[in-house]
Amino acid sequence: MAVLSIIIPVYNKEQYIDGCLTSILNQTFTDFELILVDDGSTDGSQAVCRRFAEADRRIMLITKPNGGVSSARNVGLNKATGKYIGFIDSDDAIEPDMYELLIRNAELHQADISICRLKTIFPDKTVAPVEQEGIVTYQHEQALSLFLQGELDMSANNKIYKAELAKQIQFSGHVYEDILYLSKVFLKAQKSVFENVVKYHYIVRDSSVSVKQFNARYLETIAVSAEIVKMVKAQAPKCLPEAQAFDVTANLSLLNLLLLAGKDGYPQAYRQVISTLKCYDAFIKNSPAVRKKHKLAYRLFSISPWLYTQAMYAYSVLTGAETTKRTKKKS
Repeated sequence: MAVLSIIIPVYNKEQYIDGCLTSILNQTFTDFELILVDDGSTDGSQAVCRRFAEADRRIMLITKPNGGVSSARNVGLNKATGKYIGFIDSDDAIEPDMYELLIRNAELHQADISICRLKTIFPDKTVAPVEQEGIVTYQHEQALSLFLQGELDMSANNKIYKAELAKQIQFSGHVYEDILYLSKVFLKAQKSVFENVVKYHYIVRDSSVSVKQFNARYLETIAVSAEIVKMVKAQAPKCLPEAQAFDVTANLSLLNLLLLAGKDGYPQAYRQVISTLKCYDAFIKNSPAVRKKHKLAYRLFSISPWLYTQAMYAYSVLTGAETTKRTKKKS
Protein backbone atom coordinates (compact mmCIF):
# COMPACT_ATOMS: atom_id res chain seq x y z
CA MET A 1 0.00 0.00 0.00
CA ALA A 2 1.35 3.42 -0.96
CA VAL A 3 1.78 6.17 1.60
CA LEU A 4 0.04 8.72 -0.63
CA SER A 5 -2.87 8.53 -3.06
CA ILE A 6 -2.96 11.34 -5.63
CA ILE A 7 -6.31 11.83 -7.37
CA ILE A 8 -6.62 13.65 -10.70
CA PRO A 9 -9.97 14.21 -12.43
CA VAL A 10 -9.43 14.42 -16.19
CA TYR A 11 -11.77 15.93 -18.75
CA ASN A 12 -10.63 17.13 -22.17
CA LYS A 13 -7.15 18.26 -21.16
CA GLU A 14 -5.20 16.45 -23.86
CA GLN A 15 -2.77 19.30 -24.48
CA TYR A 16 -2.01 19.89 -20.77
CA ILE A 17 -2.18 16.51 -18.99
CA ASP A 18 1.30 15.45 -20.11
CA GLY A 19 2.91 18.34 -18.23
CA CYS A 20 0.83 17.71 -15.13
CA LEU A 21 1.68 14.00 -14.98
CA THR A 22 5.35 14.65 -15.64
CA SER A 23 5.53 17.06 -12.70
CA ILE A 24 4.08 14.33 -10.46
CA LEU A 25 6.36 11.58 -11.70
CA ASN A 26 9.33 13.90 -11.09
CA GLN A 27 8.50 14.14 -7.39
CA THR A 28 11.30 13.49 -4.90
CA PHE A 29 8.71 11.58 -2.85
CA THR A 30 7.99 8.40 -4.77
CA ASP A 31 5.82 6.17 -2.54
CA PHE A 32 2.49 7.09 -4.10
CA GLU A 33 -0.32 5.73 -6.24
CA LEU A 34 -1.65 8.04 -8.93
CA ILE A 35 -5.36 7.65 -9.66
CA LEU A 36 -6.45 9.16 -12.97
CA VAL A 37 -10.22 9.42 -13.35
CA ASP A 38 -11.13 10.11 -16.96
CA ASP A 39 -14.53 11.76 -16.73
CA GLY A 40 -15.83 10.92 -20.19
CA SER A 41 -13.26 12.91 -22.18
CA THR A 42 -14.06 13.38 -25.86
CA ASP A 43 -10.54 14.39 -26.94
CA GLY A 44 -7.31 12.40 -26.63
CA SER A 45 -6.96 12.76 -22.86
CA GLN A 46 -7.72 9.10 -22.16
CA ALA A 47 -5.06 7.95 -24.63
CA VAL A 48 -2.45 10.13 -22.94
CA CYS A 49 -3.44 8.79 -19.52
CA ARG A 50 -3.32 5.22 -20.77
CA ARG A 51 0.17 5.74 -22.18
CA PHE A 52 1.40 6.96 -18.79
CA ALA A 53 -0.38 4.15 -16.95
CA GLU A 54 1.21 1.51 -19.13
CA ALA A 55 4.65 2.96 -18.45
CA ASP A 56 4.37 3.27 -14.64
CA ARG A 57 2.75 0.68 -12.39
CA ARG A 58 1.93 3.33 -9.78
CA ILE A 59 -0.68 4.81 -12.10
CA MET A 60 -4.28 3.59 -12.13
CA LEU A 61 -6.63 4.74 -14.90
CA ILE A 62 -10.37 4.74 -14.26
CA THR A 63 -12.87 5.70 -16.94
CA LYS A 64 -16.41 6.83 -16.28
CA PRO A 65 -19.24 8.72 -18.03
CA ASN A 66 -19.04 12.49 -17.71
CA GLY A 67 -20.37 13.68 -14.37
CA GLY A 68 -18.23 16.64 -13.40
CA VAL A 69 -15.15 17.15 -11.27
CA SER A 70 -16.91 16.35 -7.98
CA SER A 71 -18.09 12.92 -9.12
CA ALA A 72 -14.65 12.15 -10.60
CA ARG A 73 -12.89 13.02 -7.35
CA ASN A 74 -15.36 10.91 -5.38
CA VAL A 75 -14.59 7.90 -7.58
CA GLY A 76 -10.91 8.47 -6.84
CA LEU A 77 -11.57 8.75 -3.11
CA ASN A 78 -13.40 5.43 -3.14
CA LYS A 79 -10.46 3.72 -4.88
CA ALA A 80 -7.65 5.33 -2.86
CA THR A 81 -5.65 3.08 -0.53
CA GLY A 82 -2.96 5.46 0.75
CA LYS A 83 -2.45 6.76 4.28
CA TYR A 84 -2.75 10.28 2.89
CA ILE A 85 -4.73 11.70 -0.01
CA GLY A 86 -3.96 14.62 -2.31
CA PHE A 87 -5.71 16.18 -5.30
CA ILE A 88 -4.37 17.85 -8.45
CA ASP A 89 -6.15 19.36 -11.44
CA SER A 90 -5.09 17.86 -14.74
CA ASP A 91 -3.85 21.12 -16.27
CA ASP A 92 -1.83 22.31 -13.26
CA ALA A 93 1.70 21.48 -12.11
CA ILE A 94 3.65 21.09 -8.86
CA GLU A 95 7.19 21.69 -7.65
CA PRO A 96 9.35 18.53 -7.48
CA ASP A 97 9.45 18.49 -3.67
CA MET A 98 5.82 19.40 -2.89
CA TYR A 99 4.74 16.01 -1.64
CA GLU A 100 8.00 15.37 0.19
CA LEU A 101 7.40 18.59 2.13
CA LEU A 102 3.73 17.88 2.83
CA ILE A 103 4.32 14.28 3.93
CA ARG A 104 7.29 15.24 6.11
CA ASN A 105 5.31 17.94 7.89
CA ALA A 106 2.26 15.73 8.33
CA GLU A 107 4.30 12.91 9.85
CA LEU A 108 6.48 15.14 12.02
CA HIS A 109 3.52 16.96 13.53
CA GLN A 110 0.93 14.17 13.36
CA ALA A 111 -1.42 16.51 11.50
CA ASP A 112 -4.72 15.68 9.85
CA ILE A 113 -4.04 18.23 7.09
CA SER A 114 -0.68 19.39 5.71
CA ILE A 115 -0.67 22.61 3.69
CA CYS A 116 1.70 24.60 1.46
CA ARG A 117 0.90 27.61 -0.74
CA LEU A 118 -0.07 28.00 -4.36
CA LYS A 119 0.51 30.64 -6.99
CA THR A 120 -2.01 31.48 -9.69
CA ILE A 121 -0.66 31.75 -13.22
CA PHE A 122 -2.90 33.74 -15.58
CA PRO A 123 -2.18 34.11 -19.31
CA ASP A 124 -0.87 37.64 -18.68
CA LYS A 125 0.32 37.65 -15.06
CA THR A 126 1.25 35.54 -12.03
CA VAL A 127 -0.14 36.13 -8.55
CA ALA A 128 1.86 34.61 -5.71
CA PRO A 129 1.82 35.07 -1.92
CA VAL A 130 4.78 36.33 0.06
CA GLU A 131 6.64 33.28 1.35
CA GLN A 132 7.84 32.98 4.94
CA GLU A 133 10.24 30.58 6.63
CA GLY A 134 9.02 28.29 9.34
CA ILE A 135 6.37 25.67 9.99
CA VAL A 136 3.23 26.49 11.96
CA THR A 137 0.69 24.14 13.49
CA TYR A 138 -2.93 25.06 14.10
CA GLN A 139 -5.52 23.44 16.27
CA HIS A 140 -9.08 22.83 15.12
CA GLU A 141 -10.73 26.25 15.31
CA GLN A 142 -7.56 28.17 14.44
CA ALA A 143 -7.20 26.34 11.13
CA LEU A 144 -10.90 26.66 10.30
CA SER A 145 -10.83 30.39 10.97
CA LEU A 146 -7.77 30.94 8.80
CA PHE A 147 -9.24 28.85 6.00
CA LEU A 148 -12.48 30.85 6.00
CA GLN A 149 -10.40 34.02 5.81
CA GLY A 150 -8.58 32.65 2.76
CA GLU A 151 -5.22 32.53 4.50
CA LEU A 152 -4.66 28.82 3.68
CA ASP A 153 -5.89 29.03 0.06
CA MET A 154 -9.38 27.81 -0.77
CA SER A 155 -8.15 25.00 -3.00
CA ALA A 156 -8.14 21.29 -2.24
CA ASN A 157 -4.96 20.85 -4.27
CA ASN A 158 -2.19 22.46 -2.18
CA LYS A 159 -2.90 20.13 0.72
CA ILE A 160 -2.81 16.49 1.76
CA TYR A 161 -5.23 14.83 4.17
CA LYS A 162 -5.24 11.76 6.35
CA ALA A 163 -7.25 9.24 4.40
CA GLU A 164 -9.59 8.39 7.26
CA LEU A 165 -10.59 12.06 7.32
CA ALA A 166 -10.74 12.70 3.56
CA LYS A 167 -12.81 9.59 2.86
CA GLN A 168 -15.54 10.61 5.31
CA ILE A 169 -16.57 13.45 3.01
CA GLN A 170 -17.74 13.56 -0.59
CA PHE A 171 -17.40 16.40 -3.09
CA SER A 172 -20.59 17.95 -4.43
CA GLY A 173 -21.64 20.70 -6.82
CA HIS A 174 -20.00 22.42 -9.77
CA VAL A 175 -18.89 25.77 -8.28
CA TYR A 176 -17.18 26.23 -4.89
CA GLU A 177 -16.91 22.44 -4.64
CA ASP A 178 -13.41 22.76 -3.15
CA ILE A 179 -14.59 25.29 -0.58
CA LEU A 180 -17.52 23.21 0.60
CA TYR A 181 -15.42 20.05 0.82
CA LEU A 182 -12.62 21.83 2.68
CA SER A 183 -15.04 23.47 5.11
CA LYS A 184 -16.29 20.02 6.06
CA VAL A 185 -12.72 18.71 6.34
CA PHE A 186 -11.53 21.58 8.55
CA LEU A 187 -14.61 21.17 10.73
CA LYS A 188 -13.47 17.61 11.43
CA ALA A 189 -9.68 18.09 11.54
CA GLN A 190 -8.12 18.45 14.96
CA LYS A 191 -4.67 19.59 13.86
CA SER A 192 -3.24 21.16 10.70
CA VAL A 193 0.33 22.02 9.73
CA PHE A 194 1.26 24.86 7.40
CA GLU A 195 4.47 25.86 5.63
CA ASN A 196 4.21 29.14 3.75
CA VAL A 197 6.14 28.18 0.64
CA VAL A 198 4.74 28.00 -2.89
CA LYS A 199 4.72 24.47 -4.27
CA TYR A 200 1.53 24.31 -6.37
CA HIS A 201 1.03 26.06 -9.71
CA TYR A 202 -2.63 26.79 -10.38
CA ILE A 203 -2.76 27.63 -14.08
CA VAL A 204 -5.75 29.62 -15.35
CA ARG A 205 -6.31 28.92 -19.04
CA ASP A 206 -8.61 30.90 -21.33
CA SER A 207 -10.89 27.85 -21.34
CA SER A 208 -10.78 27.43 -17.56
CA VAL A 209 -13.98 27.28 -15.51
CA SER A 210 -12.85 30.43 -13.70
CA VAL A 211 -13.02 32.56 -16.85
CA LYS A 212 -16.01 31.03 -18.63
CA GLN A 213 -19.09 33.12 -19.37
CA PHE A 214 -21.47 33.67 -16.49
CA ASN A 215 -24.20 31.05 -16.23
CA ALA A 216 -26.73 29.80 -13.72
CA ARG A 217 -24.21 27.49 -12.06
CA TYR A 218 -22.61 30.52 -10.40
CA LEU A 219 -25.80 30.82 -8.36
CA GLU A 220 -24.54 27.79 -6.42
CA THR A 221 -21.94 29.98 -4.72
CA ILE A 222 -24.35 31.62 -2.28
CA ALA A 223 -26.04 28.29 -1.54
CA VAL A 224 -22.62 26.93 -0.58
CA SER A 225 -21.69 29.94 1.55
CA ALA A 226 -25.05 29.77 3.34
CA GLU A 227 -24.52 26.06 4.03
CA ILE A 228 -21.07 26.81 5.45
CA VAL A 229 -22.58 29.38 7.83
CA LYS A 230 -25.11 26.79 8.98
CA MET A 231 -22.45 24.11 9.55
CA VAL A 232 -20.05 26.42 11.38
CA LYS A 233 -22.82 27.80 13.58
CA ALA A 234 -23.72 24.26 14.66
CA GLN A 235 -20.23 22.77 14.97
CA ALA A 236 -17.73 25.59 15.60
CA PRO A 237 -19.63 28.72 16.72
CA LYS A 238 -16.44 30.57 17.67
CA CYS A 239 -15.68 30.76 13.93
CA LEU A 240 -19.13 32.04 12.99
CA PRO A 241 -17.98 35.64 12.27
CA GLU A 242 -15.46 34.34 9.71
CA ALA A 243 -18.12 32.12 8.11
CA GLN A 244 -20.55 35.02 7.93
CA ALA A 245 -17.86 37.28 6.45
CA PHE A 246 -17.26 34.63 3.79
CA ASP A 247 -21.00 34.56 3.10
CA VAL A 248 -20.95 38.35 2.67
CA THR A 249 -18.05 38.07 0.24
CA ALA A 250 -19.80 35.34 -1.76
CA ASN A 251 -22.97 37.43 -2.03
CA LEU A 252 -21.06 40.55 -3.05
CA SER A 253 -19.16 38.56 -5.67
CA LEU A 254 -22.37 37.16 -7.11
CA LEU A 255 -23.92 40.63 -7.00
CA ASN A 256 -21.05 41.91 -9.15
CA LEU A 257 -21.56 39.15 -11.69
CA LEU A 258 -25.32 39.68 -11.79
CA LEU A 259 -24.98 43.41 -12.33
CA LEU A 260 -22.51 42.95 -15.16
CA ALA A 261 -24.25 39.97 -16.77
CA GLY A 262 -27.64 41.66 -16.56
CA LYS A 263 -29.63 41.20 -13.36
CA ASP A 264 -32.92 41.17 -15.29
CA GLY A 265 -32.01 37.70 -16.50
CA TYR A 266 -31.80 36.40 -12.92
CA PRO A 267 -34.38 38.40 -10.93
CA GLN A 268 -34.88 35.83 -8.18
CA ALA A 269 -31.14 35.48 -7.53
CA TYR A 270 -30.73 39.26 -7.51
CA ARG A 271 -33.52 39.67 -4.95
CA GLN A 272 -32.02 36.90 -2.83
CA VAL A 273 -28.58 38.52 -2.79
CA ILE A 274 -30.02 41.93 -1.87
CA SER A 275 -32.11 40.37 0.89
CA THR A 276 -29.12 38.50 2.32
CA LEU A 277 -26.91 41.59 2.31
CA LYS A 278 -29.62 43.64 4.02
CA CYS A 279 -29.86 41.00 6.74
CA TYR A 280 -26.12 41.40 7.24
CA ASP A 281 -26.34 45.22 7.35
CA ALA A 282 -25.22 45.68 10.97
CA PHE A 283 -22.69 42.86 10.74
CA ILE A 284 -21.07 44.35 7.62
CA LYS A 285 -20.83 47.77 9.23
CA ASN A 286 -19.54 46.65 12.62
CA SER A 287 -17.72 43.31 12.35
CA PRO A 288 -13.91 43.34 12.05
CA ALA A 289 -14.23 40.02 10.19
CA VAL A 290 -15.53 41.88 7.11
CA ARG A 291 -12.74 43.40 5.05
CA LYS A 292 -12.67 47.14 4.54
CA LYS A 293 -13.08 46.86 0.77
CA HIS A 294 -16.26 44.84 1.24
CA LYS A 295 -17.62 47.33 3.77
CA LEU A 296 -16.95 50.09 1.25
CA ALA A 297 -18.55 48.14 -1.60
CA TYR A 298 -21.69 47.48 0.42
CA ARG A 299 -21.90 51.10 1.54
CA LEU A 300 -21.59 52.39 -2.03
CA PHE A 301 -24.19 49.95 -3.33
CA SER A 302 -26.58 50.94 -0.54
CA ILE A 303 -26.25 54.60 -1.56
CA SER A 304 -26.56 54.05 -5.32
CA PRO A 305 -26.74 50.70 -7.12
CA TRP A 306 -26.25 52.51 -10.44
CA LEU A 307 -23.13 54.34 -9.26
CA TYR A 308 -21.79 51.13 -7.72
CA THR A 309 -22.28 49.25 -11.00
CA GLN A 310 -20.44 51.93 -12.98
CA ALA A 311 -17.56 52.12 -10.51
CA MET A 312 -17.23 48.35 -10.27
CA TYR A 313 -17.24 47.87 -14.03
CA ALA A 314 -14.65 50.62 -14.54
CA TYR A 315 -12.42 49.06 -11.88
CA SER A 316 -12.79 45.60 -13.44
CA VAL A 317 -11.83 46.87 -16.90
CA LEU A 318 -8.83 48.83 -15.60
CA THR A 319 -7.50 45.90 -13.58
CA GLY A 320 -8.36 43.17 -16.11
CA ALA A 321 -10.44 41.35 -13.50
CA GLU A 322 -11.97 37.98 -14.41
CA THR A 323 -15.42 39.41 -13.70
CA THR A 324 -15.46 41.28 -16.99
CA LYS A 325 -14.21 38.22 -18.88
CA ARG A 326 -17.13 36.20 -17.57
CA THR A 327 -19.76 38.82 -18.31
CA LYS A 328 -18.45 40.85 -21.26
CA LYS A 329 -21.05 39.55 -23.74
CA LYS A 330 -23.88 40.97 -21.71
CA SER A 331 -22.32 43.99 -20.05
